[in-house]
Amino acid sequence: MNPARLDLLGGFRLTAGDGRALDVLARKNRALLAVLAMAPKQEATRNRLAALLWGGHGEEQAKNSLRQALAAIRKDFADLDADALMLVGDRVGLNPKHVTIDVAEFIAASSSHDVADLRQAAALYAGPFLEGLGTSDNAFEDWLREARDDFTTRPIRVFEALAAAVSGAERIAVAERLVALDPLREASHIALMQAHMTMGQTALAIRQYETCALLLKRELKVEPGDELRRLRCAVNEPQAKPSSGGAPSRRPVIAVLPFENMGDDPGQEYFSDGITEDIITELGRFGELHLIARNSSFAFKGRVFDTQTIAKQLSADYLLEGSIRRAGNRVRISSQLIDARSGNLIWADRFDRDLTDIFELQDEIARAVATIVAGAVRTSDVEKIRRVPIAQLDADQLYLRARALAIRYDTTRDAEPYLVRAIELDPNVASVHAMMAITLTAKWLLEGTADHRELLETALVHGRRAIKLGPRDVWSHMAVSHPLIFLGQPEEALSHLDQAMGINPNEGRARAFRGMCRSYLGRHEEGLADLDICIAHDPLSHDWFWDVRGQILLALERYSEAIESYRNLNSYSFWAHAFLAVCHWRQGDRALATAAVRQCMAARPDATVSAILIDPYRNPKILDNLRRDLLALGIPDG
Repeated sequence: MNPARLDLLGGFRLTAGDGRALDVLARKNRALLAVLAMAPKQEATRNRLAALLWGGHGEEQAKNSLRQALAAIRKDFADLDADALMLVGDRVGLNPKHVTIDVAEFIAASSSHDVADLRQAAALYAGPFLEGLGTSDNAFEDWLREARDDFTTRPIRVFEALAAAVSGAERIAVAERLVALDPLREASHIALMQAHMTMGQTALAIRQYETCALLLKRELKVEPGDELRRLRCAVNEPQAKPSSGGAPSRRPVIAVLPFENMGDDPGQEYFSDGITEDIITELGRFGELHLIARNSSFAFKGRVFDTQTIAKQLSADYLLEGSIRRAGNRVRISSQLIDARSGNLIWADRFDRDLTDIFELQDEIARAVATIVAGAVRTSDVEKIRRVPIAQLDADQLYLRARALAIRYDTTRDAEPYLVRAIELDPNVASVHAMMAITLTAKWLLEGTADHRELLETALVHGRRAIKLGPRDVWSHMAVSHPLIFLGQPEEALSHLDQAMGINPNEGRARAFRGMCRSYLGRHEEGLADLDICIAHDPLSHDWFWDVRGQILLALERYSEAIESYRNLNSYSFWAHAFLAVCHWRQGDRALATAAVRQCMAARPDATVSAILIDPYRNPKILDNLRRDLLALGIPDG
């Protein structure tokens, strides 16, 4: 049995061992648990608790309030399999065998000088201590203020020490979090500038200096200190170049250059600038990309430079440029993506549209370009490492390779060894745990082991870990939702998918997951709309998009459209052959139905109806009718 989890960093969260959120509604009860969590050995006397939380009341009333609070907490803990709250004589405590606490783990890890421990502390730090919680009791507020002071300085020490101990993309990411802790702390900006400089990213280092100087001027009415100014002067001096062996192990850096207004009316500049800014915004939603800020890329507006010069000054891996030509009520937007190092054209396209609602058009074009460009960058980065042996890949490269394999049914299971190795190298990367959860769920689906829940439960553990490490990462929410759907919790899965779409509505796979989940819940038309948007926005659509779309159309009894959807697959799962057979069967084409069944059994000789029908449709008639037809087609029941 897994212990419950009490998290106090970034707010109050209590989670059961199986991942369910437990509600502790009363603020005083949350405060009481926090005091116990921070106390030596996680226990305190009743007098101490009463004085801290009800000190303004009479002694008898305070004790009575404490008794009521403890009774309420025990009721909140009723769903746990063990008694997590200990009441022994005058002492109250949390049972360490049944409750783990993030602050205790953070304090222990942050006290170490070991890099692995510092990484663990950084991963545990989710935000300010008890963010958003307060009471009207002066004694508790004094206690809370002292605890928050400690958890303001301690994380700074952790991220500062970690930034000094690591290198490359990890150093930049750590320094970015260090700056976020206290944006007015000059030493943090220095750490981030130095991280950029060691990677040869001089433009980003300069931009960081300018950001810091602006903040200091606006908030404190002061100029940067001597050390920061000296570092700014040093940026222009020659820096040691980063190692160039192999593919980059950091987030790809993209600069979106101002789209050129090709029309006769200079007054239309606002439209071309607006499109450029919207594309920057939409691309910024993809967490795996690093976007050069608008002010830096717009510095090249109206100036003639070759692409490699621009890329060098901006420290960019890719450049996106384009033009806009407006004539009457029509507009043509052309764009191209260039590999900055080689100068090679990776992708180019144009969009012709009617000018009806200019702002709606800006949104549409920006989202379309962002989705396509993100996919093109992913493909380009994977190509650079495709032939590199697994032992020579770092964690980021292993993740990229695994994600490319996970796209196709015939290679999905090949992704797992890359992810296992990536986790060995760095166990605290949200995207890697997210991809592992998705891969394991896909493995469960492909193997058709409906009774082997342990694979789904392992996937869910990785998904929960991804959420913990990256709560604002789209793939973290996708990772939790995928196993939840097949563990019979589609409502919770849909909640995560809605959150994912709120973070980045351009992420096609999250939208496809949501479409599938909606269909299982009986909302087939909404699910189909999600899949149609995915396919319209992504010309490199995953096989899985067409497969899910075909299955939704089958549930809607639109068999001809379902058949057309299945014909777009490059690689088929065994169940896709089976559902295609049902479509032909229901249209009266016995020959094509029989041929599809043969392909199903060739893809998986031990396929059974039970292995095929693992989809958790809320409407049992859908599964009953599919079972009837699959049996009629000669597939064994299992």
